[in-house]
Amino acid sequence: MANRDYGYAVGRIRILETRLLPAGFFDRLLKTDSPSDALRVMDETAYAAEGLATDYERTFEDELLRVYRFLRELTEDAPEIQVFLRRWDIHNLKLLVVTDGQGKPSNMGMIPWADLKQLVATETYTELPPEVQAVLAALPETGPARAAALDQAYYRFGLRILGKQRGILRDYWLARVDLTNLLVFLRLRKLGASLQELDRFMVDPGHIQLEAWRSQFEADQPELTILLDRTPYRNLLREGEGLLTEIPALEREIDNFLLEVIAAAKAVPLGIEPLIGYLLAKEREILNLRLVFTGKLNKLPAETIKRRLRHVYL
Repeated sequence: MANRDYGYAVGRIRILETRLLPAGFFDRLLKTDSPSDALRVMDETAYAAEGLATDYERTFEDELLRVYRFLRELTEDAPEIQVFLRRWDIHNLKLLVVTDGQGKPSNMGMIPWADLKQLVATETYTELPPEVQAVLAALPETGPARAAALDQAYYRFGLRILGKQRGILRDYWLARVDLTNLLVFLRLRKLGASLQELDRFMVDPGHIQLEAWRSQFEADQPELTILLDRTPYRNLLREGEGLLTEIPALEREIDNFLLEVIAAAKAVPLGIEPLIGYLLAKEREILNLRLVFTGKLNKLPAETIKRRLRHVYL
């Protein structure tokens, strides 16, 4: 699939990119006085205002499902696309093997919920990536360890598919795994976790090896800026090291950095990269819309909501 010509598909995506909501649209949404006013602004978009008025979460999920199905059809379930959709299967697998089915399953996985339940009940895992099959065949005993093992399997799967490529997708995935480890590192330190727990929850590394994380974990003042300085994300903390103590703000900056990496896909004329860029752009658009609508319903100040918004793909 890596050598496939996606010229026709890219042409379709170029048209769809013009319909993504620009940053100025979100500024207009934020200036509205109420959720009903925001809905009137949404009338200008492809999102169904009637659906948004009754259940905006369902409307956003339906839009993502439509995009996922379109891209799966356009690429014939290319492995690169699967990397980004399998995370919903991982979410559902966690519900099945960690919480005994408790929780809300996602409709966005590649395997329908009912079918996935049957696979787990019969221990028939051949429809899943081999990395995930291996974990399910020898599950750890505790719930947290099972969840961590599934996360690690997912990132190994992504590394196998995207890590062997040169260019944007490899750069994106290596950054994603390293910055996931950064968040794991900070959360576990905040909880006062042990080095053994760090080993349990970290995922396979990108540019920053696990030993480098381990060497900093028990330090009184970990030198994370030095650690990041040797990587492509050396400017992640350009707002200051205070981000390391403000996890939500750091998550926002990580999302923005990853978008900068994948935005280079817009310059690729024939590859699958623009399709994945569009997929991530739609996910980002819906995240921002969700943040605005949730904030409006909870009567948060516009400035508070704005600080939470991520950059857009345009």
